[in-house]
Amino acid sequence: MKPKTEPNPSKKLAEIEEFEARYGYDASYMKEMRECAPEALAVFNGFTPMAGHRKHAPLKVYFTAKITAYRHADCGSCYQLAIRFAQEAGVSDELLETLVFDRGELSESLESVRLFTRAVLENSPERDQLQLDIEWEYGKAALIELALVIAAAQVFPVVKRAMGRFKSCSLVSISV
Repeated sequence: MKPKTEPNPSKKLAEIEEFEARYGYDASYMKEMRECAPEALAVFNGFTPMAGHRKHAPLKVYFTAKITAYRHADCGSCYQLAIRFAQEAGVSDELLETLVFDRGELSESLESVRLFTRAVLENSPERDQLQLDIEWEYGKAALIELALVIAAAQVFPVVKRAMGRFKSCSLVSISV
């Protein structure tokens, strides 16, 4: 099945530029997709909801996994964007500073989420027990949402690097 192309490409450009302005994010890689392979951008746009899907995972749990995963991906601009999304969703600066700058301590349950996220990304043997703990505490649906956000955090930096967008995917000064 062939992906649908955008009916109004100029509108999509405006949406990309609005997103860039709103979040201070360099989305030039999306503009390049739009120009060179609009069908690829349509597919990519179909993926992006996965990166923000949250219905069952508690806010702090979800963003602990998300921030930890983006930090692991080592993509400064995507990492900063995840922080902005967390702030916009109402995550406290105190929690964000703990996650981003290792200031303060996490609750036992949030520390388990952070350790789980790292174990998944590193394919660590501790992952199995942590996965059981997370599922027991938050439920299977929340665990699935964490799986999606952990995986999604890797996609954006990889796409940008593969496209040669190193300037838009490099360490930046992170702010909370």
